Amino acid sequence: MGGNSGSPMLNAAGEIVGLAFDGNIHSISGSYWFDERNNRSIGVHPAFIRTALEKVYGAKELLAEIDAR
Repeated sequence: MGGNSGSPMLNAAGEIVGLAFDGNIHSISGSYWFDERNNRSIGVHPAFIRTALEKVYGAKELLAEIDAR
């Protein structure tokens, strides 16, 4: 997986299943080649992001904007 924090993580069907949160040094080169023995990336599921926006940050306006799309 290439990309930076906040990049969408897709499954084989092209559906967004999370957002990239962190990765190891090997994941940086994931745009050029993928080595399943070394490449690692951590993703956050969208449901957890929504929960944090609502319960932790109180970002009701942002959630309303997301829901409008």
